[in-house]
Amino acid sequence: MTGNFKCGEPGDSPSTCRSLVGYSSKNATTLRNIQTLFSVKNLRSILAANNLPLSTRPDQPVNPNQVVRIPIPCSCSNGTGVSNRVPEYTVKKDDGLSFIATEVFGGLLKYQKIVEMNKIPNQDLIEVGQKFWIPLPCSCDKLDGRDVVHYTHVVKSGSSLGEIAAQFGTDNTTLARLNGISGDAQLLADNPLNVPLKACSSSVRNDSLDATMMLLPNSSYVFTANNCIKCSCDASKNWTLSCEASSELKPSNWKTCPSSRCEGAESLLVGNTTTTSCGPRSCAYAGYSNQTIFTTLSPDSCQDSGGPGNHASTFSSSFSLVMALIQCALLCLCLF
Repeated sequence: MTGNFKCGEPGDSPSTCRSLVGYSSKNATTLRNIQTLFSVKNLRSILAANNLPLSTRPDQPVNPNQVVRIPIPCSCSNGTGVSNRVPEYTVKKDDGLSFIATEVFGGLLKYQKIVEMNKIPNQDLIEVGQKFWIPLPCSCDKLDGRDVVHYTHVVKSGSSLGEIAAQFGTDNTTLARLNGISGDAQLLADNPLNVPLKACSSSVRNDSLDATMMLLPNSSYVFTANNCIKCSCDASKNWTLSCEASSELKPSNWKTCPSSRCEGAESLLVGNTTTTSCGPRSCAYAGYSNQTIFTTLSPDSCQDSGGPGNHASTFSSSFSLVMALIQCALLCLCLF
């Protein structure tokens, strides 16, 4: 296993996406330090990936060996996926490339990848203050035609494919195939493994400005539509993305949030459900443009029992009942 993740498979797989890496430090640290190390712009991106409340402080302690999920922008090139020009690391005294890859970044990549992607002529000659791009492995590929979130997991000593598969809700056959290995004998400790996380389904349109960031695994959330909408993935809710209008953050790029009322059912806001003659109908978030929040009504037509499309059958049933009662009455009169 080399730590190279396949990315850009022929078909409809995207060439860019948001992936996750599982980072752990051998020493105690803080969320702020992790945010800085991985060049994450907003701390709330890390909070959201780990389902932590927005009120969590930047100086929140992170224990040694505690795994924190970090969102990274992934880009495919020549069949391989790497983080898109981030993070950037500044060399410190006594650093070596192997130390940077193994100790500083927790084994999420091999030092040879740093050498290759930064075109370093001599890996033994690096200077304090020198800056390097840390090309973390990632992928944007679909799995058997399904959208997944690719997660970089550092294998622990003594792990097996079956144990890892059970931990992340997949199977060992899929893990082996995805990583180009045949079994546990090739599962190397302290090496990165590509783990596909099931993502919640959504109604977000392909032309939405946030289309590439709305793949969420279980127990995570995201703020979108310039902070006007909050979406979360919860496996207990049928693996369907749950979105609603939010006032937790100030709008960005918009003075105020535009309407999130559902087109075709103005009484409903994004995230609301009501019961009608068609049965339960929900207003789902469908993305946004420069000026508008898109919505979609589900179901979009009356197909359920009791809906307009079934009026004829309802009338027919009622008519049949009335006729049966009339016939019963006439039979009683004849008997007397």
